[in-house]
Amino acid sequence: MLTSLGYDNVSGKVGDGYHGWRECGPFDAIVVTAALEDVPPPLIEQLNVGGRLVMPVGPARATQQLTVVEKIAAGETKRRSVMLVRFVPFTRSPN
Repeated sequence: MLTSLGYDNVSGKVGDGYHGWRECGPFDAIVVTAALEDVPPPLIEQLNVGGRLVMPVGPARATQQLTVVEKIAAGETKRRSVMLVRFVPFTRSPN
């Protein structure tokens, strides 16, 4: 469908976003559009050094913090809150 709109450099995957997309990483940027209590470790692992992850962090049915996590070295991140937001809850695949 995206090809018919003129986008030829986009890939998609259906699955549990908590685990990211290891086969296609590492990534310079990851954007999560649903709220979780904390940042999923697999997403941090899939960031390049210098890469950033942006996501709402906080309780599912309350106000969250829009959070930016920057990977500054292997195993080291810097986190900052940007603003209060309210996103839908992140859903997980049943195991």
